[in-house]
Amino acid sequence: MTAVAVTGIGVVCALGHGVEPFWRGLVAGASGLRPIRRFEVPPGVALGGEVPPLERREVVLSAIGRRIDWVSLMALAACRLALADAGLGPGALEPARTGLGLGSAWGNLQETAAFLDRLFARGQGNPLLFPNLVFNAPLSYASIELGITGPTAMLSAEEASGEAAIAWGAEQVGEGAVDVCLAGGADELGAVLHQVLREGRLLARAAPRPLDPAADGACPGEGAAVLVLEPLTRARARGARIHARLVAVPGFTVPAPVHGWARDPVPLAEGLAHTVRDADVVFAAASGRPELDALEAAALARALGGRRAAVTAVRGAVGDFGGAGALAAAAAALAVSTGVVPPTLGLVPPARAGLDVVAGGARPGRVRVAAVDGLARGGRCRALRLEAV
Repeated sequence: MTAVAVTGIGVVCALGHGVEPFWRGLVAGASGLRPIRRFEVPPGVALGGEVPPLERREVVLSAIGRRIDWVSLMALAACRLALADAGLGPGALEPARTGLGLGSAWGNLQETAAFLDRLFARGQGNPLLFPNLVFNAPLSYASIELGITGPTAMLSAEEASGEAAIAWGAEQVGEGAVDVCLAGGADELGAVLHQVLREGRLLARAAPRPLDPAADGACPGEGAAVLVLEPLTRARARGARIHARLVAVPGFTVPAPVHGWARDPVPLAEGLAHTVRDADVVFAAASGRPELDALEAAALARALGGRRAAVTAVRGAVGDFGGAGALAAAAAALAVSTGVVPPTLGLVPPARAGLDVVAGGARPGRVRVAAVDGLARGGRCRALRLEAV
């Protein structure tokens, strides 16, 4: 297969719009979690990773901007930012040789709830909202707006949705199906999801503490991240800045309850061993959820076999959502290209036994290989490797 290069990164998250505020905030140990403003929540569980408002007229240039929903707007904004970062301006893409893959756990939450509220109350939903409720609406909006006519895919893999879409994009480029592929993930924060998490007692009482043995839950977030993927030879030929080489690791599953986390770390460790065997840093899926963090920490410690690879996580800064793995992949690519590993927020030493968790400040040093650990309920696993070129 053809080697795949990451030439562009676009991020829309609670830390800001664009790769610069995202990376600057991560490296500085800043948190994007704030009291939720979009909808009313009970006292004590009010933190969330809400994305600052976007100017629709700057993101959507056609008439579809009048109807575009929030998660689609974030995904499209991330695509535009990624293309700009890659130096691919208007007219630079050949539509039929360009692909687009997006991952999302929930899709459009806010308008779906509004549609159903009206449907239940009046017996008829708002027909103007219905097209936005289709799960692949973000993919459709972005492909129409950007003129992409090559292969497209909208994937949902729960918490590993972002990683799954990026792996799909890498396969399209690696197999020669496209010359350029935009791939990433997007999710939005909605009142219904927050209520479910709250009633399930899955929310942190304060700020989340990923990889902390005393962590008591996660904080929900939202956002979008998209990578521009190209054949390495093509990227070099056009003089593109290359953030990293992307290697999509085959997905695998481990025994787990359908809607729960695996309990035995050994199968997970065996599945991850090849991905993390020589990694300088692992971007963990950890969010502060006790079951996930305990499982992942034990599996990583076993997979690393005592080797002191740095371990960090981004969800403590941007919130926990299905597409957050795409932000972890963006951070991994930036760690490779800049030689800096951002810290894990909220961690109170000691960290998980057997892991060298980066905490208290960023850690400089050469990063040849950064692994992204994508884990989802039901035992689904999708990892990525970002390597120096």
